[in-house]
Amino acid sequence: MAEKKLKRRNDGMALRTYLRSLPVCESPEMAKKLADECKVPIYTFNNWRSGLVRIPELAKDKMEEVTGVLIFNRDENGTEEH
Repeated sequence: MAEKKLKRRNDGMALRTYLRSLPVCESPEMAKKLADECKVPIYTFNNWRSGLVRIPELAKDKMEEVTGVLIFNRDENGTEEH
């Protein structure tokens, strides 16, 4: 259980780090775009970003596809690295 919380928190931190690396005017636009592409409301995306809930693997793949940037640490099997 603690491992799941750690993974959830790390995924949220990785997403926040990516969004903070963008220019200030682009960050909210990218957040909205990622929420739209993942077909979730912005409040769900914000919950992912804050680490309150787990980010589904398909949503991670979609976010990385849209941004063209590797955001989440995963090994070659597609699972999170520890």
